[in-house]
Amino acid sequence: MSLKRNFYDPAKRSRNLLTTVTGVLVLVISGLSLFGILTAEQASSLTQYATAIITAVAGIISVFFATDPV
Repeated sequence: MSLKRNFYDPAKRSRNLLTTVTGVLVLVISGLSLFGILTAEQASSLTQYATAIITAVAGIISVFFATDPV
């Protein structure tokens, strides 16, 4: 098994895109704060807004993919 396959296996896709997108966004905001581009207050505000917006968008999308129980 190669290193590439250990890092990303297309056969085992993640079904939780919300967690992935939120994690990447928080990582970017943390990096910007670490390098001094954002202040700590700005970073915390952006993190709160980003989490709320992503959760709201995921909720709206799930409404369209919802099915009635049989």
